Amino acid sequence: MWNRAPNADEAAAGMLAACEAISRGRVGAWRDVRQGLVGLMTTVPGRPYNGMYGLDRTATPEDASGLAVRLAASGVSWAARLRPSVPDEVDEALSDMGLFAEDEILLMATSLVTHEVQGQELPGLTLSTRRAQDDLAITEVLGAVFGTPPANATKLLDPAHLKCDEIQWHLGKVDGVLVSCAMSVVAAEAVGIFAVGTVAEACGNGYGSAVTLRALTHGLTGGARFGVLTASPEVQGVYERLGFTVLERWRRLVPSL
Repeated sequence: MWNRAPNADEAAAGMLAACEAISRGRVGAWRDVRQGLVGLMTTVPGRPYNGMYGLDRTATPEDASGLAVRLAASGVSWAARLRPSVPDEVDEALSDMGLFAEDEILLMATSLVTHEVQGQELPGLTLSTRRAQDDLAITEVLGAVFGTPPANATKLLDPAHLKCDEIQWHLGKVDGVLVSCAMSVVAAEAVGIFAVGTVAEACGNGYGSAVTLRALTHGLTGGARFGVLTASPEVQGVYERLGFTVLERWRRLVPSL
């Protein structure tokens, strides 16, 4: 385990590797690498898993437009995520194609689980990993927190569509009822953390932090050297208390409905 957080390039590469791992074994998944850009279609429903990654200043509007056309043809929701060094002309080209800018997202990473966080105990909360009988409850939590349609959640949870052994769901239950979940994906040196959510009536009790910590610890003990995630600015403080550091602020554009 590193005694330092990764730098921005390492973290960005780790996040992309984790998303690519989700696509492994899925029919119709693809990866399209162009200068300064990567297009990724996992076929898992949801913008966090699919889209265009702008990596550096060599990205061109022409290539970005070409990737946008290919992504749009997939019929699966996606987003463009652009690192700070990507030229503004790329944003302009995507805007001309009907994409619009959403709030920025934070690239955050950590390699340490602090003693204070490790020592937290939440009365009544039971942590576990996913079992087949948990899938209906996970579907309900994803719907309540993110508005994920049941059919999309079912595809995300289908073992036949997630053939990567390094993918795991982490669950938090109170009195046997699922209230919080997170997904970890170990890829190369990183563990990517996705789909962290807590139902509204259980928010404010630290349950989301607990499942995030479990996902992070699972990845680090499984061989990852650091944890990485993307988050909105509104929850920056939550992840900072878990040891995560903001490394970059990414611009995000999404297709209009």
